[in-house]
Amino acid sequence: MAANGVSNGARVVSEEEARSEAERLLADPRLHVSERHRAFLRYIVDARFEGRSDTIKAYPIAIDVFNRPASFDPSSDPIVRIEATRLRETLQKYYDQISDEPGARLDIPRGRYVPVFVERDHPPCPEEDGEPQAVSLPTEEPTKATLWSDGKKWRHTMVAGAALLAVAVTGGIAYEAASPTHLDTRKPFIALSMNASEQHKAAGEAVMEDLAVSLARFGTVRLQSDATVSRSSRDEVQQSFYRIKMRYAEDESSISLWWQVSDAASGEAVWTDEERRTVAAGLRNETMHDLVFAVSRRLARPAGIINTVELRRKLPASTIGNVCVLRGEFAVEQRDAAGLKAARSCLAATIAADPADADAMATLARVYVWIGRATGDDSYFGRGLELANRAATLSPASPRAALAQLGVQYQLGQNEISIAAGRRGVALNPENADLLAKLSMVVFLTGHWEEGVQLARQAAEIAGQPIRDASFVMILDEYRQERYAQAVSLARQVPAPDAPTTVLKLAAIARLGDRPVTEQEISAARLQHPDLERTVSAMFSGARYDSNLRDALRAGISEAGLKMPELASNGAM
Repeated sequence: MAANGVSNGARVVSEEEARSEAERLLADPRLHVSERHRAFLRYIVDARFEGRSDTIKAYPIAIDVFNRPASFDPSSDPIVRIEATRLRETLQKYYDQISDEPGARLDIPRGRYVPVFVERDHPPCPEEDGEPQAVSLPTEEPTKATLWSDGKKWRHTMVAGAALLAVAVTGGIAYEAASPTHLDTRKPFIALSMNASEQHKAAGEAVMEDLAVSLARFGTVRLQSDATVSRSSRDEVQQSFYRIKMRYAEDESSISLWWQVSDAASGEAVWTDEERRTVAAGLRNETMHDLVFAVSRRLARPAGIINTVELRRKLPASTIGNVCVLRGEFAVEQRDAAGLKAARSCLAATIAADPADADAMATLARVYVWIGRATGDDSYFGRGLELANRAATLSPASPRAALAQLGVQYQLGQNEISIAAGRRGVALNPENADLLAKLSMVVFLTGHWEEGVQLARQAAEIAGQPIRDASFVMILDEYRQERYAQAVSLARQVPAPDAPTTVLKLAAIARLGDRPVTEQEISAARLQHPDLERTVSAMFSGARYDSNLRDALRAGISEAGLKMPELASNGAM
């Protein structure tokens, strides 16, 4: 069997010719296909050219193209196989009609859904070698006459069937060996060790125990009980190990924790730092807890040191597992359309490989919310809710599941349920300042102004630094009360502000009435965030503001000279 599943001697065309044919085909009005088949075709073509051919499987296609639920089972629902057969027939008729025109052709070999591009003057690709139709569900249901043409020949049929099965199994093994396998990434292991003077040894051990509990609550790492680690023997599993060495010290007025993260495989130190806290009279235990929370957050939050290192590893695009979750979270936080699209397929493939992966479900739920908002397809929200609820059922203490329920339920207008999910998550994960900041935004935007601001301040206090969502709530509250100078001051204190924070700052500056300063700030903002109008649109489709606050925001944004969108009916976190 040749590359790409071409087994009839047809010449595979160049990548440039393939891309050209794909775009020409999808734009040709002579290709009479339904919108669903067009979406199917676009999906597999995009995955093929993005280097994700081995993620083109029945499960993600059913989820992403045919709107099947996350519980989809290809063995009981043949929707993808049936629609692929119909699409092949349509493509064959189309190419028969334009057979006199030169160029390439797109084929979908039977047994796979990965498109191949060959010279047009060759016949369509036949059933692909190594994909045994005898043991998989056939395209058409065989008749009894086909299977048992003569009752007297049952012995011969059994022998022939056994031989055919042997060939099929052998072919299947060969196909599996020849096909690229997904590189499966797992949550990284970490091993803790503590050094302290004899006088402070007990306090150091208590800090290490509290840190272990705090790290585990984030749900992004796994704790190694022994400093000695061993690698998996399976080549397709990517497992990282980190050693965290700590040194605890204290004096009459302060406590400190020096720590260093090193890659156990290479021995390279990837980060070294120290946290120090002043101890007020009678508050030593509270200060120690604050110290522990600060270190665990820096290490194990989704955008923390360990996960940032994991995200930067050079891994194939087809990688599944933990890195998909991290990529999905990054795409959601950055509102990155291309990243969301890639994460959707990656996370679907991860769930197909492990139907109990609650982290992948929770992250895919959040991805669906943003895709639904971008496309205007409300069906994504229902699918996101199903995934978020399943994630919470599988992992009740998971902060990712709580975050998914918080966001999806708010999107659907289920405010009280959304807030309850957020509160539950925060109660189980008190050091998770990011989750608390998300909760503060939902509470604030549902009209509970004072409580929302209080939660935002608490989140920033736990983090020891500004957090995007918490800062946005506090700036928005100043704006709401027409304290525009204070809003601008708070916005300027946010390091590397995102686009929504920048838009809010511009609106506040505009309302102060200093036009020259406003124009100067807008020019600077456009250099950093070229598409500010798109951000404005996302802000108004992403939240249900109080009517007075909404009008005040629209006024400030309009005064800043930014284009205002039509109001959306609902929104999401």
